[in-house]
Amino acid sequence: MMLKEESFLANGRRQPAGKSDQPADAGRSPSSRKRLAAHTRTCLLWALALFAAGQGAVLIATQSFWPHLRDPEFGYKLNALRQRLAEEPDRPLLVLLGTSRTGQGVRPSAMPDLRTPDGRKPLVFNFSQVGSGALAELVTLRRLLDAGIHPDWLAVEILPALLGRGVDVFDAGSGICRLNWNDVRQLDRYAADPITLKRRWLKDQLSPWHAHRFSFMNHYASDCVPWRLRLDHWKQLDRWGWSDIGSDSQPLVLVPAALEVTRSTYFDDLQHLQIAPMQDRALRDLLAICRQAGIPALLYLMPEGTIFRSWYAPAVNACINDYLTRLSRELNVPVVDLRMWMEDKYFGDSHHLYRMGASLFSRRFAPEVLGCLVQGKLEALPSLMAPLPPTYPQEQHDRTPAMTLKSRPDQPASPTLSIGRNKVNPSRAGNAAE
Repeated sequence: MMLKEESFLANGRRQPAGKSDQPADAGRSPSSRKRLAAHTRTCLLWALALFAAGQGAVLIATQSFWPHLRDPEFGYKLNALRQRLAEEPDRPLLVLLGTSRTGQGVRPSAMPDLRTPDGRKPLVFNFSQVGSGALAELVTLRRLLDAGIHPDWLAVEILPALLGRGVDVFDAGSGICRLNWNDVRQLDRYAADPITLKRRWLKDQLSPWHAHRFSFMNHYASDCVPWRLRLDHWKQLDRWGWSDIGSDSQPLVLVPAALEVTRSTYFDDLQHLQIAPMQDRALRDLLAICRQAGIPALLYLMPEGTIFRSWYAPAVNACINDYLTRLSRELNVPVVDLRMWMEDKYFGDSHHLYRMGASLFSRRFAPEVLGCLVQGKLEALPSLMAPLPPTYPQEQHDRTPAMTLKSRPDQPASPTLSIGRNKVNPSRAGNAAE
């Protein structure tokens, strides 16, 4: 058979006639091959250098002058607060720390004017962050003080269902990448496994582009992010830190899908809750910082709907109320229980207020609660958990809560703090499940 334009190779492939399997650079001189290898190494080294420089630049930016790329909600609220203080530097500052309940439910712009005893008008700023428990609130307060912002008063939300959790938004999951080095060092006292926490944080710092990828995308290409991964609620913040979501004409109806998310998030906690040592320690340390810095403070519980309140097991409700009453007595800080302040129609998921509900709640919350704080009249607060006398009559020689180590029956054993049920003060342990 005559060979034509192509010939068959041994492996069955066709190859144009006259071609061979020799390397492409077989005809190159040794000097040419050396130059090619050197050029390839140079390109690889430059690529590695540029990659390292890019990672380093993002690390420096997120850990210093662009904190909003590392922790968007904190960064944007810090910028907004600085702008308000720059516009009105002579006004005293009242800061609210809390969860998304406060974020959506406390609207400073809707509040009537507050006045101090000397006639000054305080600046009220909502510095709540989604999912914040006591530990995240403690970290936020320390960050504000480190940034040179010293509140004149502090109102701190307590979400009862979070009191039994041994982890917080800042020491679990993707929350670790929101921390800076100072935060990580401070969390040694609270994390169940500080070594693992530091190791995971350092791993994120080695590849900040990857660690903060969803934050970057939510900032600059949010349409490319699946809706379940979108964390861009900070784009709706108003000038005073309130989450300006929805509209005043929004129908006041219960949203079944939202209610189911709420139930799956909190129901189990409210059936088996025991006060977690980490939550208790963080809350006490937050209040200790307030005392050291001369910041008058109060604790408050945001409104809850009837459905949400019905999820409290009787023993859990008694445990929460007893713990908060004792905390109020021991630290001489009022705990204001507002869980029954709002009607069910103002909740979409039985614990987050609609825009209209936020406006109505804020108009009452300001004069009846925050007004007592700025006036220095905390004893006048409408609370069943106001500070009690220094000791109960039967506890003259025992000022510490009864503590036992217990665990939830469906989880591995872990240390928790349980308040003795036999020492509940019936007159002060309100039934939140009514």
